Amino acid sequence: MERRYDIAKNEYETENDDGRHRLVYAYFGLVIYFGQCLEETFSIMLWTDRIFKKKVKTNEEVNEIIDAIENSKNTMGNFINEVKQSYRLTTSIVDQLDKILDTRNYLAHKYFKLHIAKFHSEIGQLEMIKYFCDFIDDSKQLDERLKTYYTKYTDKLGLTQEKIEQLMAEMKEQELQRVTGNG
Repeated sequence: MERRYDIAKNEYETENDDGRHRLVYAYFGLVIYFGQCLEETFSIMLWTDRIFKKKVKTNEEVNEIIDAIENSKNTMGNFINEVKQSYRLTTSIVDQLDKILDTRNYLAHKYFKLHIAKFHSEIGQLEMIKYFCDFIDDSKQLDERLKTYYTKYTDKLGLTQEKIEQLMAEMKEQELQRVTGNG
């Protein structure tokens, strides 16, 4: 299987200077997106754990738990710490969580400040893209590993992969109808 960086490098080589600059920003945007996907995974892990530990009986109780987590002001680090307490994660996953959090915080708060000079050379731009791609690949791998911890809960709640795909298709259709004025 071709790695994300190999794909990005091929994209980069077909672009002119303006396209190459935009590609760096596009991959940085993907870093932020995949960081948010992981945060959503942590949210799902927390609310499914709470729902089953509290043995809730009504949809109202379920919605209250979900709303409390989804509207929380907690940081990614807080979510990670709570996930560590709620689940029996392997040492490997805990180490990966800590690394992802450190890298995500570095990317969000310091990366461009410390590496802006790289933006002005092809070698530097490719180094930036590689760093972003490595984070994306690591995030996706961690996300897949974490799914094994909460899937049994989401399946019991009726949130199977098929149901999630159906909901996503409905959301996409609603957006397309909104844009075309048919919704």
